[in-house]
Amino acid sequence: MSQIEDMEMVISEAMEFNHPVQFSVFKSLPMLNGPETGEIIHIEGHIHYINQLRKLFHVMDLKGDTNLIKFEDVVGMKMR
Repeated sequence: MSQIEDMEMVISEAMEFNHPVQFSVFKSLPMLNGPETGEIIHIEGHIHYINQLRKLFHVMDLKGDTNLIKFEDVVGMKMR
C-alpha cells in the first residue's frame, strides 16, 4: 500500500510541475515460458494524460513519441 501512495505522490507532483518521470514497466515475452516471463523496460518522459477509464498513462518521451503504459504493467517509477 505504501508503494502505491508513493507512486501517487510522484504522479501528482510530476504533473503539477511538469517534471519527467522514469517508469519501470514489465513487458511480457509471450513466446517464452508463460505469461509471467518478460523483462523490465524503462520509459522516461512527461505524463501527458491519465486515462482512468482504460487505465493507461499517456507518456510523452524525450523523442516526442507518446507511449501508452498500462497501470498494471508499472512496477516502479521515480521522478527525474
